[in-house]
Amino acid sequence: MHFTDHQLKLLTAAEGKTLKKVIVYFWVNRFNPDAHVDLIDNVELVFTDDSTLVITCDEAAAAINVIDDFNFEAEKVQLKQEFGDKIKMISIDASTTKMWADVIGQTIEAFELSREDEQFLNDALIINFGSEKRSIGISPNDGLIIDYWEDI
Repeated sequence: MHFTDHQLKLLTAAEGKTLKKVIVYFWVNRFNPDAHVDLIDNVELVFTDDSTLVITCDEAAAAINVIDDFNFEAEKVQLKQEFGDKIKMISIDASTTKMWADVIGQTIEAFELSREDEQFLNDALIINFGSEKRSIGISPNDGLIIDYWEDI
């Protein structure tokens, strides 16, 4: 699977912007009371110009999508209608967490993507802040996977 032209334009438009805040949206599955599952469904990057970029999973959790129109409240309502209280979505301001604190106030220099022929794969991306990088990948069982990235 590949990023669409629209998604690539959203990524390119975010390059050069300064990160103000990071909001992480967790999908909490409580169908099994003995083992509830929390996974990251969306990561919202909020910039100093108050624009946003949302990195999310596709429906099958097989690819990364990039959107600019995520509506958290509507998503919560839809999940409640569909699943009652068994599945919820919660948001957390992750700006002060160890993962994100060092890059708040930093400018995104580039989004680094893997490539197949002339197309960019949407299996992962690296956010390059210059002195720091963060990777976002995807797992069918775990949702989005966020980690530090070091060039080898």
